Amino acid sequence: MDELGISSRPLLIMGRGWAVYAGPLEPGRPHRHQATQLAWCGDGTLLLEGAWGALEAPGHAIQAGVSHRLVASQPVRMVFEDPTLQAAAYSTSPAPAVAAMTEEQAAHLEQQLSRWLQGPQLPTAHSPSHPAVPRWQSVLHWLEAALDGPLRASDAAQAVGLSPSRFMHWFAEMSGLSFRAYVRWLRLQRAVRVLADGSTLTDAAHLAGFADSAHLTRTFVATFGVRPAPLRAARIVCDDRSKPPLTVQGWSLTGVA
Repeated sequence: MDELGISSRPLLIMGRGWAVYAGPLEPGRPHRHQATQLAWCGDGTLLLEGAWGALEAPGHAIQAGVSHRLVASQPVRMVFEDPTLQAAAYSTSPAPAVAAMTEEQAAHLEQQLSRWLQGPQLPTAHSPSHPAVPRWQSVLHWLEAALDGPLRASDAAQAVGLSPSRFMHWFAEMSGLSFRAYVRWLRLQRAVRVLADGSTLTDAAHLAGFADSAHLTRTFVATFGVRPAPLRAARIVCDDRSKPPLTVQGWSLTGVA
């Protein structure tokens, strides 16, 4: 048992637009994904590799879309947050692509996550008030309902009453991602949720809209640096809440890149 009271069996909690992972870190490849990420070790340091070189620190904050590789010999904690949860609250000052945590910051995150895991309540998070949020929620509901089949931007545009060209511009503004990249991100989330139900990789691939298990595996490796198969040994918990236990926003970190 470690500080969080988690056994050697990995724990993965999948929320709506966020995820928490605690457990061993499988050696992986450089990868990039469509989520902002906090990663730290309960004890010791975590090595972060990327275009900036190698950075060793108690923990790191990594912005969406940044290619990186994490290396650690001890269990890690990772919090992934879909950047669209902050869509109406983007700062005019862009955050650094990669930032290092101090020991105090990593310890504070450890305490926050431990408290969250021991109780049902999530901390209060920012509630966007942007006038476009209702439309954004509409398109997210439409995407989730149509995720098991082919998805076209023109159909999504029609569903929310926008022209295809206006929709693509609006979608990029709201999500910070292209329509295709965001759909791929949603498909991966759906696949993990299906795996949590005990389904095979093949079933997860088909239910998430991938051509086959090989297509799912290739996409998963490119996004997370590791294969999805080991997740079947993890304890996976699905959570319908849309507020993550921790957020990248509000952290004063030392920028590296």
